[in-house]
Amino acid sequence: MSLEDELGFPVKCISEGHAKILVPHGVGEVDPSSLPVFYNPASKISRDLAVLAVEGYFAGKTGLSICEPLAGCGVRTIRIMLESGVMERAVAGDINKNAAKLISANAAINGLSERVKALHIDANLLLAKIHAEHERVDYVDIDPAGSPARFLENACRATSRNGLLGASATDLAALSGASASTALWRYGVHLAKTVFLKEVAARTLTGFIVMSASRLGLAARPVLTVVHRHFVRVFASLDRGRSKALEASSEMGYLVHCRACLSTRKAAFPALIDGKCQECGGQLVVLGPLWLGVLSDEAVLNRMLKNSKIDDPTYGDAYKILRGIAGEIQDIPYYYPVAELARRAKTSPPKVSRLVEKLRELGYKASTMHHDNSAIKTDAPPKTLLELVRDTAA
Repeated sequence: MSLEDELGFPVKCISEGHAKILVPHGVGEVDPSSLPVFYNPASKISRDLAVLAVEGYFAGKTGLSICEPLAGCGVRTIRIMLESGVMERAVAGDINKNAAKLISANAAINGLSERVKALHIDANLLLAKIHAEHERVDYVDIDPAGSPARFLENACRATSRNGLLGASATDLAALSGASASTALWRYGVHLAKTVFLKEVAARTLTGFIVMSASRLGLAARPVLTVVHRHFVRVFASLDRGRSKALEASSEMGYLVHCRACLSTRKAAFPALIDGKCQECGGQLVVLGPLWLGVLSDEAVLNRMLKNSKIDDPTYGDAYKILRGIAGEIQDIPYYYPVAELARRAKTSPPKVSRLVEKLRELGYKASTMHHDNSAIKTDAPPKTLLELVRDTAA
């Protein structure tokens, strides 16, 4: 019996990174969710980042383990096993029985049959089983189509002490505040539309991971946070202990934003917030609770940027993102689209690089964004920004 007869659907062999992967016919031509087994070629960069994050976080270690409970065809697990240099064994599961068969086939053609266990199993059941059997793994990767919310507590349980959790989300409307009702029931946060939607998305997902861990007496802290096109991805370290969990959760808080003048500030408790903007008297919106701490760890990021893979064309786009993150201000939880500033200033948009330079000359913090080169992060007040936009554009 041929492999295709055994699988029950036609496949073709492709290359991604340093792996050979069997995927269903139709990849790149139809919606990935309509395939017999899920594979999205547009998510390659997410998998590139996962390889780099795992290698950077666990630098110098070997013999580690990985679990991917929503593995699809297994490409992410197989690439991490082949390319990170730190993983010894893996469990890759999927609720789709076709996926489990394809994962096994892909492990075999990459010489990983003895090191990758493929399972036909529900994601939460797999994660709970790993925890219950005291077989926690060093890295858990959650990459669903949509929201990871329902998997995160079990993912935290299944991750070993000082391990790493990677989680993606594609429900950006909920995470960013564009769909406030969904944000409330899915993530337990109050959100509203702002001009810094993607920052809100990153801090909503990070905060949800931190609080999911905290409920279990675990401390989660982001080591790398990426917003790119259709997804947000957070890599978070996990430690154990109530005092550490309390310390991590203490970096949760609220953002108070005025849509009229764009002023934004942090707040610890929403009950103490006056409903009117102190700057212009406009109506305030309150967002949160969100993660207000740094979104990426400088030491891990530096290790990733010094990796020998920096010369590998496979990772070219991923390194562009990492360099953008390295130059980005981490402790300002909002940003300003320059086009929006120019619209309000009733002038043409100035060069972003020139605006950043001018702000720094005036003593303010300023940087561009890794996910939007036409926006800036700065601690300058909006009035100063608008004046500077007018002067710089002239």
